Amino acid sequence: MRSRSALHRLRHTRVNKRVFILIFLAIILSLVFYKSHSTARFAIEGVDEWPAKTGEGGPWHYKYLVVIASPALEFTRRNLIRQMYFGLNDNIEPCMQDNTDTKYLFWVYGEPIARKTAERRQYEAERMEWNDIEEVRSSVWFEQHSVIDWAESEWSGRGFTYDYLIVQHIDGFVQLSGLKDELSSTKSTDVVWGSFTGQETDKYVFAIGSTAAKQVLQLWHTTYNKEGQNLLTSIHLHYQDQGQDSTGPTFLRKDVLFYNAKDEDGAPTEEHRNIVAATHVHQDDTFANLARITGLEPSEVCRGRQSIALMTSSYIYPDNCMEPSARLSAMNKRIYAERHHISFVPRSTEFAQQRGRKTVWGKIDAVQNVLPHYDWIFWTDMDCVIMDSNRSLRDLLNDLRAQYPGGVRAFDKNVDLIVSRPPRDPMLNAGVFFMRNSEWSMQFLKEVQESTEWYNKRPAYEQGAMAEVSNKTRHQPHVYLLYPDVHTFNTFPQFYQPGDFIVHYAPDGCPNDYVLQGLDAAERIRDGETITKLYHGKSGK
Repeated sequence: MRSRSALHRLRHTRVNKRVFILIFLAIILSLVFYKSHSTARFAIEGVDEWPAKTGEGGPWHYKYLVVIASPALEFTRRNLIRQMYFGLNDNIEPCMQDNTDTKYLFWVYGEPIARKTAERRQYEAERMEWNDIEEVRSSVWFEQHSVIDWAESEWSGRGFTYDYLIVQHIDGFVQLSGLKDELSSTKSTDVVWGSFTGQETDKYVFAIGSTAAKQVLQLWHTTYNKEGQNLLTSIHLHYQDQGQDSTGPTFLRKDVLFYNAKDEDGAPTEEHRNIVAATHVHQDDTFANLARITGLEPSEVCRGRQSIALMTSSYIYPDNCMEPSARLSAMNKRIYAERHHISFVPRSTEFAQQRGRKTVWGKIDAVQNVLPHYDWIFWTDMDCVIMDSNRSLRDLLNDLRAQYPGGVRAFDKNVDLIVSRPPRDPMLNAGVFFMRNSEWSMQFLKEVQESTEWYNKRPAYEQGAMAEVSNKTRHQPHVYLLYPDVHTFNTFPQFYQPGDFIVHYAPDGCPNDYVLQGLDAAERIRDGETITKLYHGKSGK
């Protein structure tokens, strides 16, 4: 029979074992939690796929295709339409995929803007930033038949389809949210909506279902192909003459609900709240008033938020050096971003607004404006070309995290800026870098902005300020400086090896020709060719 002391020792031992097991389990759970938490803190979380497109008909089908016909120079009205119709105030969180039931684009017609002009530089920047401009041949003019024919041939030829085509001229206005509801309520695509008075204004705003579009185009090409006539007005009269036995589309005539700003005295008022469309709206204030008075609600054209943004400059300097290659360089990056489901954010506004310091300082302003919207940004200068489009930024961040000399825990705790310094260079290179959205990063950028001695100090400018501030003792733990490094993500062309991620062309003069050759090499690499040497101006190809 056991003594009381023996029983006490046995119970005590059992209790100790239970406590030990509980502590052990707690440690294991803590490690698991830390691992998952640190992974989450590290900005590789983010979607692996774009949010699924809403609506029926598959990924290339849209219920509503909204086309706004515009001469190239209508910059301010295009921006106003983006805001009022689609709720797009800027491109900081861009539409990377049109994954709702509505697709919009600006159908730019007429003579192109002359090259090497301020207007051309602005236009190219707009195209890079918004990717919503469809240029048509200069010989094509804005007419109802030309837009419908384009939608049914060229656009559909790319594999896209639609239920309803909604068209307006840039000087028009349509109560878009209400029109979409009205078209949907017909439950038919054999329908035509608009004004059929026989006046020129008939063409400024109209809508047509896909079934009706095919039918009226056939009639136009066989019977009514005459200059000076609006397609839909002619077809309306054709079926009207045929009487009630006509098998044509349903015409929804809205003449009395059209507002012609040219014929009105004064600005639109509350008595115009029931209008469905307007023509000759030449003033932006009038357009904005019509949107307010009619209760226009923005139509959603994209959904989903990304955690990483690939940034670049879309600003073309007045010397026009990069005009031939700027948009091509941006497209190289946009295609990459679309493939890897990250945002692409080219910026020009911050560069154009620089006063009293070198224009390149717009880079710092742009990063300050964009960084709060993401977990990480990855900046690339305009003269950078992505060579290995298979390498994702998430994988690159994971690799850098795993390779960090202090270990992954130190990386997660401290690292907010990842930048490289090539051998023999006196400082870091700010042409390509990662930056995490953190309090430290915002403070770092603030101190860089305060480095006034670098505002116009050749040759480094903002790069010199970034290097100087990052070398301060209190900042060094937050900076992961890859040195000496020319292969991780910032490779000068003379150091290029097959498999390098990004080549940075940074010659003393204009990089345009080098960038064009780099873009050609990137295309060849994507096609399976092995490139072992890149032209960099110091030797032959």
